[in-house]
Amino acid sequence: MKVFISDDQQEHRLWLTDIITGQLDELNFNYELAPVWQPDDVLHAVKETSGPNIYFLDIVLKQATDGIELATKIRDYDPDGFIVYVSVRDDMMVETLSAMTTPTGFISKMDLFDKEKFTPRVRAVLKVIKKRLLTLNDAPEPTLNLHSGTLLLKLKLKDIVYCEKVHGLRTARIVTENQAYLVHKNLSTIKAQLGVGHFFNDFQSYALNLNKIVTIDFSKGAITMTNGDRLAFSRGTIKKLRAYYQTQE
Repeated sequence: MKVFISDDQQEHRLWLTDIITGQLDELNFNYELAPVWQPDDVLHAVKETSGPNIYFLDIVLKQATDGIELATKIRDYDPDGFIVYVSVRDDMMVETLSAMTTPTGFISKMDLFDKEKFTPRVRAVLKVIKKRLLTLNDAPEPTLNLHSGTLLLKLKLKDIVYCEKVHGLRTARIVTENQAYLVHKNLSTIKAQLGVGHFFNDFQSYALNLNKIVTIDFSKGAITMTNGDRLAFSRGTIKKLRAYYQTQE
């Protein structure tokens, strides 16, 4: 596993390197620090590795390619890599989601150079990454297993786009990229099996695969999924998703 730290300001990059490598060592990561930071050099290095790698990216880079564009290109070669945005531009968090870069975390630079405040945020993100690495390396691929009438359903969690409650019925709809299954189960029963996947389960009538979200319009309460479905929520309801992403900072 390689660790990339891409920041165009040398003072920031060196300080981040010291904090990040210190926490990687304390958490016993087996890693190699990549010596490159410029987007073109990072992409060249990524092509030579098998992944998953860890990427700490500033959003605003004084280069032809910014951090979000770099992350999008990284996904072409390292789909399971861990992207962490480290930026002063907290307002661009929504854009990182709309670009389908599936970030693991977003760390604000507001407390950069304050080791006491900044280090715990880096450590928290790395602990999440370590936990997910254990899941990737050791656990069998998680599946959803349901028996509904004559239907025996077994789906890989990564293939599920979302699940929704069918109102007025003790029924739910499970949607994949190219098919939908109607099952006579409460949505809460299904959500109980989604805990090991990357799902957002706080909506009463939906469970969303966070890796399958293409765009989010918080002002209009609209979420577009990878299969093309556009889901509508009230502004009050979609605030729960915004709050979730804010806790990942």
